[in-house]
Amino acid sequence: MFRKTPVSIGLLIVVAVQLLLAALFLGFVIVDVTTIRSRPVGYNTRELFEIFAILALVLSIAINVALIRNMLRRADAAEKGLMVARGAFQALVETEFDRWGLSRTEREVALFAIKGLSNAEIAEISQKSEGTVKSQSAAVFRKAGVQGRIGLVTHFMDEIIGDVLVSEGKPANER
Repeated sequence: MFRKTPVSIGLLIVVAVQLLLAALFLGFVIVDVTTIRSRPVGYNTRELFEIFAILALVLSIAINVALIRNMLRRADAAEKGLMVARGAFQALVETEFDRWGLSRTEREVALFAIKGLSNAEIAEISQKSEGTVKSQSAAVFRKAGVQGRIGLVTHFMDEIIGDVLVSEGKPANER
C-alpha cells in the first residue's frame, strides 16, 4: 500500500522530473537525427538539462536509500513483533494446557491439531496408531470443553483477539 510520506512524495516528484528530462533528451535526439531544426539545440541548453537530470538522479538515489532503510527497519520491527506474538501464543497455549490438565502426549496432539494436521498426519509424525491419536484428540477436546478441532482453534483465536473485537457495540478503545 502506498503511504504518502514526505520521502515518498519527494521520490514521486524526482521520478516525474526524471521522466520529463528523459522525454526532453529523447526529443533532442529525434530533432538532431531527423534534422527538423536547421540549427541544433544550443550547448548551454543541453548542459542545463544534463545538470538537472544528474541532480534528479542523485536525489532519487538518496530517497531510494532512505526508503530501503525505512523498509528494512519496519521489516525488522515486524519480525520482532512476530517473535513476541509467537512467544505470547506459546505462553497462552501452555497456560491453557496446564489449566485443562493435559498430559504430555495430549499436549503434542493438541498442538498438531491447532496447526491443522489430520489424525492420520499426527499419527504418522508422532509414530502412533491413528486410533491412539483419535483417543487422545477426544480427551483433549473433552478437557478443553470444545466440540472438535475447529472449537479448539476457535478457543485460542477468541483468547488472542477477544479483547480486540467490538464489545457491546463499542470498540475496545471506547470501553
